[in-house]
Amino acid sequence: MSNNVKVMDAVRDGKCRASKKEIQQITGLSWGTMCKVTNKLLDQGYLFARKEKATAPGRPMIPLCVNPDSALFCGIDIGSATTKFVLCNMNFNILYRAEAATEPYTSAERFLEWLSGVFETGLRESGCSRTKLIAAGLAISGNVDSDNGVIASGGNFGMKYGANIPVSAIAGRFDLPVYTVTTQVAAVCAEYRFGKRAGCGNLVSIGIGVGLGSGIVANHMLLISHPKRPVGYIGHILIPGNSHICSCGFKGCLESFSGANYLADIARERLPKRPELFSAAALDQAAAQGDPDAVPIMDTAASYNAIGIASMIQLYAPEALVFSGGQVRTDGYLFRNTLEKLKEILPEERRSCFIDITNLGPHQSALGAARLAYEKFF
Repeated sequence: MSNNVKVMDAVRDGKCRASKKEIQQITGLSWGTMCKVTNKLLDQGYLFARKEKATAPGRPMIPLCVNPDSALFCGIDIGSATTKFVLCNMNFNILYRAEAATEPYTSAERFLEWLSGVFETGLRESGCSRTKLIAAGLAISGNVDSDNGVIASGGNFGMKYGANIPVSAIAGRFDLPVYTVTTQVAAVCAEYRFGKRAGCGNLVSIGIGVGLGSGIVANHMLLISHPKRPVGYIGHILIPGNSHICSCGFKGCLESFSGANYLADIARERLPKRPELFSAAALDQAAAQGDPDAVPIMDTAASYNAIGIASMIQLYAPEALVFSGGQVRTDGYLFRNTLEKLKEILPEERRSCFIDITNLGPHQSALGAARLAYEKFF
C-alpha cells in the first residue's frame, strides 16, 4: 500500500479531525515522509485543511479532511448472471450504480467489446466527469492471475480455463489503469473496509449464488487468490457421494450440487414432471412450504454447504463470517437450513464466530474492486 493511500486512509478514518501528528501516529511514517506526502496531497487538492479558532494559547490544530469530489474510482463485478457497475468518490460513497445482464462468453474480442460497452454506458449515464476518474477495479466470477494481470477463466459465464485475457487489453479499452481480482476477494475487501465488521482482522466472506466462493482476511491481510494457489475456493471442495460434474471439469464439487444453476439441473433430472421447480428460487420456496419433492434436494444442498463453510471456519478461525449472494436470504429455506446444519457439525470452540448477512447489498464486490483499484494505483 502506497504512502498516499496510508495518509488518505488515516485522514478518512479521522472523520475530518485528523491532525498531522495523528496521521503520523496512525501511519507509522517518519515525520518528514508524512509531511512530504500530506503536503503534496494538499497541493493536489485531494486533501484540504479546515481552519479552526484556537481554543487555547499556542498554535491551533489544523484538522485535515478528504476532498470527496477530487477523484473517482470505478468498480465492475462480472457475475455469472449479472454485471454490477459503480462509481465512487474519494470517500467511497457510491455516486452511481447500475446492473446489466452478463453476456455469455464467445470470444476474447467480443468480451472486450461488451465490457467496454458496460464501462462506457455506466460512465455516460452517471453524468460524472471522466477527467476525475483515476482507475478501475474489475471483479471476476472465475480465475484471475493478479500477479501477471491475466483473466484465466470465468466458467459460470462460459469463459473456459485458459482464456488468459490480458488485463492490459481492458486497460487499453478503458484508457485507465485496471486491477483485477476474483469476485470473492473483492467482496471480502469491501467487508473489511466498509461492512458491519469493518476492520476485523480475521474475516471470511461466503458468497452463495450461481456459484459458491469465499474471501479471506487473515491478520488484517487480504489473501489474493491465484489459479495455481487458490484461496477460498469453497465451491470446489469435493463432496463424497456427489456425482455431478462442475463447470471446472471435476466431479463432486460442492458448487456442482448447491450452486443455483446446478440445483435447477438436479430438479430437471429428479423431477422431470415438475417444471415449476426448475429453478433454485422455486425449489427454495417450495421447500419452505414443505414440498416433499423439494425438501430432500434442498436439505442435501444445505448439508453440503455446511461442510464447506465449516471447513473454512476450521482453516481460518475467523472472528466474523459474512454471507452474500442470491441464495442468501433470512427467509430462505436453504440458507436457514445451512446455518442449522453448520451448528450441528461445528466444534464448540468455533461457535463464537459472528455470523451475519452483508449490509453492502448486491454491489458489494464492485465496491471492493473500486477500493482495490484505489489501493493499487492512487
